[in-house]
Amino acid sequence: SPRWNLSFGPDMRHVQLDTQYVSSVADSLMTSTFGRRYIFAALDQTEVSLVTRLNYTFTPDLTFELYLQPLVSNGAYGTPREFQAPSSYRFATYGTDIGSLTKAGNSYTIDPDGPGSASSFSLNDPSFTTRSLRGNAVLRWEYRPGSTMYFVWQQERRNPERLENFRVGHALGTLLDAESNNVLVLKWSYRFNP
Repeated sequence: SPRWNLSFGPDMRHVQLDTQYVSSVADSLMTSTFGRRYIFAALDQTEVSLVTRLNYTFTPDLTFELYLQPLVSNGAYGTPREFQAPSSYRFATYGTDIGSLTKAGNSYTIDPDGPGSASSFSLNDPSFTTRSLRGNAVLRWEYRPGSTMYFVWQQERRNPERLENFRVGHALGTLLDAESNNVLVLKWSYRFNP
């Protein structure tokens, strides 16, 4: 329409990585990897967003612009495993191939060599869920030629609470439950005629 323009930009990404770096732990016994244990895990990540833009012209001097972006991203990490040697693509899974692994809540306790002399260590499960909603609304009024007033409202909502049973519809539905951060701005400019 000559007065308004509405656009939607949906985006969905699904990424599966066999080996995603998680962390490293100092261990002088690991001479093959220069004194450190490098921990990796498989990653299954889904991300959905919808960029929405609305531009509306009330008069040539008065316009409204709206931008919204809901975004949901969920990353589920698999069982931690250890990198074996430089110049190779070999990994050993804790609790299966080497050592022992116990999980309590969101934390792993790993004993890399079982009854051997290596010290055990703890590692947090890096799995995550991120939900955010960002929006900007701008009302522009050119009250005289070259002199403009802007009224801007910006809102951001974030909810980092991890969802164990991730479903896109449910995650998007809980976006408005998060606390919002609102910013209001008034900008005024005046053009002096020479």
